[in-house]
Amino acid sequence: MEAAKWLDMTNSESPEFIGRAVAALATDPDVLRFTGKVQVAAGLAEEYGFTDTDGKTPRPLGLTDV
Repeated sequence: MEAAKWLDMTNSESPEFIGRAVAALATDPDVLRFTGKVQVAAGLAEEYGFTDTDGKTPRPLGLTDV
């Protein structure tokens, strides 16, 4: 949280959010469609419809966004 003084944390994700992404993938019978691709947890949240612990869905970011 010390870094929040200097960094924009408005699009941050909790560890639980990452866990929800893993759980969604683990229970998807068609998970192999993601094989060989990098996945972003926020993108998976859009795909599967889960939110973070505060009810928000972070915006998916890619290399062009950072």
